[in-house]
Amino acid sequence: MAEPKDSFTAAACAADAVPPLWERLESAPRSGRATLTHTRIAEAAVALADAEGLEALSMRRLAIELGVATMALYRYVVSKDELLELMIDAVVEPDALTADPADWRAVFREIGLRRRRTALAHPWLIAAQAQVPSLLTPARNEVAERMIGALEPLPLTGDQKMQFIRVVDAFTNGAAGAEVNRRMMMRRRGHGADGDVRLLLRESMRWLLRSGRYPRMAKLVQEGLAPVDSAAEFELGLAAVLDGLAARFGV
Repeated sequence: MAEPKDSFTAAACAADAVPPLWERLESAPRSGRATLTHTRIAEAAVALADAEGLEALSMRRLAIELGVATMALYRYVVSKDELLELMIDAVVEPDALTADPADWRAVFREIGLRRRRTALAHPWLIAAQAQVPSLLTPARNEVAERMIGALEPLPLTGDQKMQFIRVVDAFTNGAAGAEVNRRMMMRRRGHGADGDVRLLLRESMRWLLRSGRYPRMAKLVQEGLAPVDSAAEFELGLAAVLDGLAARFGV
């Protein structure tokens, strides 16, 4: 067996490391009589977070939704972090990806657009991803495999491939997260999630025009700004990121 290249890898390979959730799931005995399963737990938790937000999610509340004792949940997930991992894994759909695996740009574009749609369908997702110590869930790993596979023909080192992936991740999470927050704000203000964000800015725009302090901004407002097309802006940003990476790495 080859020696690990650094102390981090050595620690990850240590025999006495605590098995992660997914390793425990693979080694757990199968029982057809079980009334509670990891899949059922994940589905109930996702439904609760979709309906009431991540702040409503607790082991106690989830147990009530499932009709079981709270301690019964801890036989399946030992912490809320593991529960969030289950939820994140449940909403990622690697099998739905159809882009040509040999076309790295098509692969990254499809994954980016799908991540936006998933974040909008599950507004808690971006926040949940920021709370868990590990995002190495099976479904996310499958997506990462496709991204790495698409980059394999390119003259990139392993570190450069990971930089490629992290930059795209940073854009998709940031842009989708901002859109989710904007939609939530619109809903709280009674305009509907798909409402025109300019409705929130009317009073500020009037003051801006009257103040005379910001002539360039005032000119833009007076010329008439079109409603924000979030989907088109996301695609524009994603294309710009992919163009920039291609130019940066000469691919």
